[in-house]
Amino acid sequence: MAAATMREANFSRHGATSPSGRIVGPAEFRNLLVSHRRMVRVDRRAEQVRGLQDLDTGEVFLIDERRLLEGRR
Repeated sequence: MAAATMREANFSRHGATSPSGRIVGPAEFRNLLVSHRRMVRVDRRAEQVRGLQDLDTGEVFLIDERRLLEGRR
């Protein structure tokens, strides 16, 4: 459990300081999935991170896959 918490903390720090993407919450990620924006998946499976990239702006939105499923069980 401690290892998972540490990895999640590292992901959060990385995402907050990385120009490669912005960390979003589950509700925002789901809203982006069904929006009319032109999006492509940019998942980082090794890191258990799901991502979407806006083809028009280049913006990348990231979420830890465990957070994406919270509250949906």
